[in-house]
Amino acid sequence: MVVVKRQSDSLFSRGRLLDEEKINSAIQQASKLGADYTEVRLVSETTNTASLKDGKLERAIPGQEIGVTMRILADGAWGIHSTSDIDSIIHQVEPTLKLAKAVAARRPRSMEGVGLADIPVIEDELHWKSAKDVRDTDLDKRIELMLAVDNEAKDDDKIVATSTGWFDEHIHTELITSEGMNRIWSFQRSLINGMVTARDGGDVISYRMRHGGEGGLDFIESCDLGEMGRNARISAMRLLKAERAPSGWMPLVADKDLTGVYIHEALGHPCEADLVAAGDSCLDGKLGQQIGSDICTVVDDPTMRGGYGCYPIDDEGVDTRPKELIVNGVLTEYLNHRETAHKYNIEPNGGARAQDGLHHPLVRMSNTVIQGGSHRDLDELIEDIEFGIYACGSRGGQVDTGRGSFQFAAQEAWMIENGSLSKPVRDISISGMTLQILKDVNGLTRKAELAAPGFCGKGQTVPVGDGGPTMRISKALVG
Repeated sequence: MVVVKRQSDSLFSRGRLLDEEKINSAIQQASKLGADYTEVRLVSETTNTASLKDGKLERAIPGQEIGVTMRILADGAWGIHSTSDIDSIIHQVEPTLKLAKAVAARRPRSMEGVGLADIPVIEDELHWKSAKDVRDTDLDKRIELMLAVDNEAKDDDKIVATSTGWFDEHIHTELITSEGMNRIWSFQRSLINGMVTARDGGDVISYRMRHGGEGGLDFIESCDLGEMGRNARISAMRLLKAERAPSGWMPLVADKDLTGVYIHEALGHPCEADLVAAGDSCLDGKLGQQIGSDICTVVDDPTMRGGYGCYPIDDEGVDTRPKELIVNGVLTEYLNHRETAHKYNIEPNGGARAQDGLHHPLVRMSNTVIQGGSHRDLDELIEDIEFGIYACGSRGGQVDTGRGSFQFAAQEAWMIENGSLSKPVRDISISGMTLQILKDVNGLTRKAELAAPGFCGKGQTVPVGDGGPTMRISKALVG
């Protein structure tokens, strides 16, 4: 273990919340009682949530949430205690250790015990500053920015409802471990979103929009919010007139949003090493194998500043780095945390994330993006397609990570006929097998970028980013 001390920046953190002396004393007690490893992690979240309904303020809720979790590893099993009462955590050593030992005693003989891969032991503070600290934003400013979206979104008689939401958070984390880790880090996320609903007779269409990422007020102000609302209105009105989509096997071209959803859901989740270890991944045993087209390179990057899935340090204290999951179609890396890195005898790559201070870390994605290709733009991608679909955005879907199948719904789409976009269509659903689709990718535009931000559920919910270029698939099942 190497101890690294780095320069701190305590002015931005606004103070330490854990009592180092008491926490270290509790950790030492755990070691004396037989713990192999102990950690205490605190997360403080300062949040603001607000929403407008048809341009009227519906709610505005400032919040402060603090959670602290103690994890003790003993006899190859975890004991975990979480609480919002910071002062009480030091009294939970013995019951948490007993829990770990009780779990270990009931582990089947055939099941391998938990081990942790080695990591550098670091003492430091790291704060990703925002040009405009979101905590200094007043409610009037938040309403002003939401109205910039709403005023453009509702500017048509057939728009019957609008809703606009705001969410920002400042996340402050402290981690102290029995190995000597003592780290503090913080960063901010900001998000503005909306929904526009249009009606024409008996036809009702809703269209959603979202802008968000790592950063403060400056990140929101960098977006043309009026244009975002206007584009949502235009899309909703277009969908009112759109025909039902055809069904069957055909070439599919996906915009950055739908490309990102595919990469995240269908490919990113099977790359999570805890799902691999549980036998619930179609990528089990495929490291080093060609699993897709050689034009496909996929990266999961929590250091991609501005992405909604950004974080500087993972929740086990590991420095983050880009992870090249697929390089030219070859599966090269799983997302992991210390436990799965130990199991597979690989280096931890900073993939441990917890929802908050009351949850333990799981293997999670961050910003997952397919890299750009060689095609100039959309026109070049579709110029040789006689009949196909160009699909944009996502309305959700479902994935079977073990079987490797998926089904997604797009927000809107156009027919491709004789090399050009023709009429808009709606009610687009795309399904297929993850690895077959990856092999059938035969075109990517040069420009790749993050799409709309999102949230990922896996027992816990964390913010994520995804995206990529416009992607062409030689055939997909549309219905």
